[in-house]
Amino acid sequence: MRAVMRCVLVMIVIAATVAAGPTDVSLAADQSYPSAIASVLPTRGEVVGVAHPIVVTFRAPVANRHLAERAIEVKSAPAMTGKFEWLDNDVVQWVPDRFWPAHSTVALSVGGLSTNFQTGPAVVGVASISDHTFTVSIDGVEAGPPSALPAPHHRPHWGEQGVFPASMGRPEYPTPVGTYTVLSKERDVVMDSSSVGIPVDAPDGYVLDVEYAVRITSRGLFVHSAPWAVNSLGYENVSHGCVSLSPEDAEWYFNTANVGDPVIVQENSIEVPRAVSG
Repeated sequence: MRAVMRCVLVMIVIAATVAAGPTDVSLAADQSYPSAIASVLPTRGEVVGVAHPIVVTFRAPVANRHLAERAIEVKSAPAMTGKFEWLDNDVVQWVPDRFWPAHSTVALSVGGLSTNFQTGPAVVGVASISDHTFTVSIDGVEAGPPSALPAPHHRPHWGEQGVFPASMGRPEYPTPVGTYTVLSKERDVVMDSSSVGIPVDAPDGYVLDVEYAVRITSRGLFVHSAPWAVNSLGYENVSHGCVSLSPEDAEWYFNTANVGDPVIVQENSIEVPRAVSG
């Protein structure tokens, strides 16, 4: 069964409290579906990162995506622009062009479903492939865990706040440049090279038990702890595409980042967008 969905998506970003009344929503759907909207993410009361998209799941496949997108109106204060990305025939996400204000409350009404969520601090991770670093800022200020290493020390970028020695993908398995969003955090995960097209019994194959894994793509790209690569961190790229960190740095980032926080992978260290406080 197919349905043409008409809905109004209204988002109001408020600094401290939610003060939004009911929103009128008009839906034209197949009679088999009394409610066109199955779910909306983020969920009520959830604290998310400043790059988190709005994800709407419909109860039936959408016959005309263009009409559905035209019927979705996004309003926020400050005003936000964004783009639609269809994850499936019945799932669309609206991705903001810039980061949400940090420390804000978002009131959301979609197809008669009212909810709200909060943005946490802006935890922005930037991986520099050529510099072999992963730099983390919180609300625009570089931040990181206190190091247990004595000074002076041979560790690259010693004393640079928020700059972690890292290792990205080796030349044959390069880490893709782009802007990603934290999708999930897994305290312990088994990584299998077959998930990225490399048989486990191949010379480059692997099955590894990995800790403090922050997933940034559905196909298996992570920021994670790599104790086996400590001697390469800050010097060379030796991974199969993931961003590898020392165990202590990976643990700190795992405990600091929220689902929805941005991770930017770039060739060199350049200025990156900053989120603003709400």
